[in-house]
Order: sequence, then C-alpha cells, then structure tokens
Amino acid sequence: MSKPILYIFSISHFCEKARWTLDHHGFDYDVQYLQPGIHMQVAKKLGAPGTSLPILVADGELLQGSEKIFDWAEAKKKEESRCLTPENIEDCHEIEKRIDDIAGVHVRRYFYSESLVEYPKSVRAVYSKDLPFVRKMIFYVMWGVIQRRMIEFMDLGPDQRLESREIVLGELDWMDGLLSDGRTYLVGDKFSRADITAASLLAPLTVPNEHPVYEFNKLPPLMVEDIESWKNRPSIKWVREIYSQHRLS
Repeated sequence: MSKPILYIFSISHFCEKARWTLDHHGFDYDVQYLQPGIHMQVAKKLGAPGTSLPILVADGELLQGSEKIFDWAEAKKKEESRCLTPENIEDCHEIEKRIDDIAGVHVRRYFYSESLVEYPKSVRAVYSKDLPFVRKMIFYVMWGVIQRRMIEFMDLGPDQRLESREIVLGELDWMDGLLSDGRTYLVGDKFSRADITAASLLAPLTVPNEHPVYEFNKLPPLMVEDIESWKNRPSIKWVREIYSQHRLS
C-alpha cells in the first residue's frame, strides 16, 4: 500500500478525530495542512465529492469525512492493532452521531464566534504557521475574504456564541450523566471509537497537552474563562484522562 496522505485543517477537532484513529492503528502517513479557501481548490483537484476536510488519499482510494476515514482505518488496520468498534455497535453509533451532530458543531461555532469575529489575527496565525513565504503572503492577502466567508458559512457572531455555549453546556450535562455511573469508557469496558469521537470533539474545551497542534492555538479570553470554570466537570476531566492515557502518538 502506498503511503496515505491526510489533508486537514490544523485546529479542526473533526480532523483530529481522523488523525487519532490513524495514529491508534499505527498507520505511516503524511499530513498536509491546508488553509481555508485553499482547501476547496485541493479538494476539487483530488476529485472529492465535496470540499470539507479531512480527506484521506490512500492506495488509489479517496475518503472524505472523519467517519469514512474511521471505517477505512478499522478495515485496513494491522492484525495486531486492537479494533475500536465495540460489540454494542448501536449504542456506539448513537453516541458518536450525537457528539458529531451537536457537540462537534457547536464547540466549533462557540470557538470561532469569538476567535474569528473578535480576534481574527490569532486564527490567521494558526492557519499560516509554517507556510512557505509565497503561500503565506497569498493567504494574508486573501484573509479578509476568507474571514468573511467563514463567518457567513458557520453563522458566527456574539449571539451565536451565546446560543452555542448553552448547547455545549447541555451536552456537557449529558456527558456528565453518562459518566455518573463510574464508567471509564463510554461504551463497554474498552477504549473505542466513541471515546475518540467524544474526546476529539471536546478537546477544544480542555486543550490537552497530547494534542498534536494545540500548543500553537491561542484561545480567546471569554473561552479561557469558561474553560477555567468548567475544568472540574466530570466530562472535562474525562477528556483530559482519555488524552493522557490513549493519545500517545
């Protein structure tokens, strides 16, 4: 099999989900960091059906979206690598879908509604890190247009931030409830795809040291205050523990 290439946004928690899965199964792959706007051109050139990331190109196959990449990795994993799909697959998929559709979407909107609207240079700095000089200059010239389109596409703003914050709090309440019986993992007694999904998509609320790129991501002040006030919630402590124990690559 040729060496896979994973195309991602550096700070995307959905991309982190796909990356973590590949790392867990020990795949040797290259990471290509893309910037908003440029990613659309790359996706079109690759022949992807849409423009969203992550995209994995492996041995002639193109997989778009963290779920499809997850399924591919499970099917192609090395024999000695432990499967991440539990026996109770229905419960697992139910949890995954809820986290993908609600927590994942609103954590992103909550973060960008402050960072991209109020502190756009901090977001630009993360996306432009390590770019070659010419590409960085092009990205800087395009940044105003990119920022406006991202704000429009993700429906960002102060009111939207508050709305998504309340939804995120509701999902943390739900997670706290799941963990109230003392379970270590969300489904069954082993680390599974449900745990990778939940930990990845809630990672922006914990900024774990084990995350591959969060050391470069400067969080906006209101979010920093929230993270400090939420740090002892069972769900947040669980995310930190899952990263500490399982995000080793």
